[in-house]
Amino acid sequence: MEKWDVHTHTTTSPETYEALGRFTAYADFVRVRKHASKPCCAEMVNSKGEVQRIIEDDAYDGAVRLKDCDRYGVAVQVLSPTPMMIPDYVDNEKDAADICRILNDDNAATVAKFPKRFVALGAVPLRFPDAAVRELERIQKDLGMRGIEINTNVNGEDLDDPRFFPVFEAAEKLGMAVFIHPWGGFMQPSDEKLKKRMNASRNWRPWLIGMGMETALAFDSLRCGGVHERLPKLRVMYAHGGGAFPALLGRLEHGAYCRPDLFKNASQLDPYKTIQQSAVYVDTLTHNTAVLRMLIEILGAKRLAVGSDYPYPLGEIDPFDKQTRRDPKGNLCPYPETKGIYPGFAAEHLEGISDADRTRLLAGTAKEWLGVA
Repeated sequence: MEKWDVHTHTTTSPETYEALGRFTAYADFVRVRKHASKPCCAEMVNSKGEVQRIIEDDAYDGAVRLKDCDRYGVAVQVLSPTPMMIPDYVDNEKDAADICRILNDDNAATVAKFPKRFVALGAVPLRFPDAAVRELERIQKDLGMRGIEINTNVNGEDLDDPRFFPVFEAAEKLGMAVFIHPWGGFMQPSDEKLKKRMNASRNWRPWLIGMGMETALAFDSLRCGGVHERLPKLRVMYAHGGGAFPALLGRLEHGAYCRPDLFKNASQLDPYKTIQQSAVYVDTLTHNTAVLRMLIEILGAKRLAVGSDYPYPLGEIDPFDKQTRRDPKGNLCPYPETKGIYPGFAAEHLEGISDADRTRLLAGTAKEWLGVA
């Protein structure tokens, strides 16, 4: 069966390093440059010129990515920007729009080289809705992109802020998909007490727990704010199996039932009906077959699509070699045996699921969400 991977990320390629050089005044800005001694790697550099991370070429080189696609039986990867590169932190409209244009043109170039194997999602300067709509229209018309990736909040603002509605409205009108990925918020709190609790050195907490909380908040904002209700044809996919929101649906529904006075200004459509009556999707990136079964029961297989988070460590591609039990950085697997996971592993081998539902999970839902069916 054909397998589409809807959740993969790219960084900008080293070729964009000079073009992005004029944005170093922004504290959260990052760009990518060639590694001085390792041709298969690059350096992610912050606004001060400090190396934040060494990345491998699978983060930006389409030919390298295709080798892994072939190895794991992935027919098509959906490319989306690494969330930290989306310029929600930029307070100048032109700069934010220019950064998005460079990101999008770079990903479009990869798709142009391998049009049968990659589909790209773009970035838009959501903090500036008029500019965001212009870029949304450009990437569809000029670059052939099928949708956009946005973060779970925009510089601390919830996604149901009325300023952003015209962007969602334009996406629905154009038939562009929306991929919501966690970033900021609980992952980067400004409150000192919360920052201490979410400390990244404490068991990777912002990524393991903060991401799920952020995604739940994004769903709750679009639900309570009536965005899903008002735009039922807007196809929105939430990353990481929807984060925490699927497990909280019952609590969200019961809260409105027992304290309706607190929901006077919110959508009166309960969360289950919101999902049933609008185009809410999630990926399969749950790391847990029991949770995946729950998602199939709640949303149906037609609303789930395979996602791997390639090429990052939390993705569902086993970083450990089966023979040596070491990853590319030399870390030893902490367990006696490697997991042997790869994109779609749980979806392909989940017991009790029909062939039709399995086909939907592997490719059908991805095509429908992207509008390429």
